[in-house]
Amino acid sequence: MDFMENQFIYFVVVNGNKDLLKKEIQDFYPYLTPSFSKGDFLTYKNTKEAMSKSEVEKLPIIFALDWGINSGDLSQESIDEKLKAQEYESAPDQAPSRAYLKIAQACEKFEIQPDKNLNWIEFGSAPGGASYYLLQNFGKVVGVDPGDMDEICLKDNNFTHLKVPIQNLNKKDFPKLRYDWVASDLNLNPNQSIREVVRLASEFKDVQGIFMTVKIVKPEHIEIINKFKKKFRQAGFKKIKNVQLPAHRREFLMFAYKPH
Repeated sequence: MDFMENQFIYFVVVNGNKDLLKKEIQDFYPYLTPSFSKGDFLTYKNTKEAMSKSEVEKLPIIFALDWGINSGDLSQESIDEKLKAQEYESAPDQAPSRAYLKIAQACEKFEIQPDKNLNWIEFGSAPGGASYYLLQNFGKVVGVDPGDMDEICLKDNNFTHLKVPIQNLNKKDFPKLRYDWVASDLNLNPNQSIREVVRLASEFKDVQGIFMTVKIVKPEHIEIINKFKKKFRQAGFKKIKNVQLPAHRREFLMFAYKPH
């Protein structure tokens, strides 16, 4: 088989995010050219040297939930099977928001096991979906947001609400605890939110990692994703992964880890 002519790669995207995947491929993988697509299932033709299955699976694609070599079987049944990557369970009825799902999927993806000895900071915590998940599975949680938190979080003795914008905070404003992890889901320009999160997270020497939801305000922001990663590296985070989760909309998860 002439793979130069016949290798195709499929992608499954979050509903509504096809334009983000197309922009990502255009910017970073120009050797992939559009081919067959059906709904949120897209295929691209590989116009350079063929890749093995493992090489394709290791492509650092952000705006796809699943991808791999397309064997040529494009039956509706096979497409529907691959589209299952989009499926996820609903958040509990008592969860204040769908942010519960995002942090739950992030912890599952990166194998962060429940541990009541681990403390979290959450930036952009209101109304409390992610905080509620963290309180169920971990230790103390400090939520930072000028908005109101749901009562289900406020009544938990392990929760502290700092009701101020992140830009106005310093280390001295936080309870004197050991903070192990940071979660962030801020409605700010990506450059500003990353700058503020890195600034504060760097003040806590025990922080192992950051789960940061990066909003894509404009598709053009995709061009500067590598600049986002650079800011975390400069702050000492060695392992940086960008992924899309089923519960995401026009956003992605940046996971930055600093081994101790």
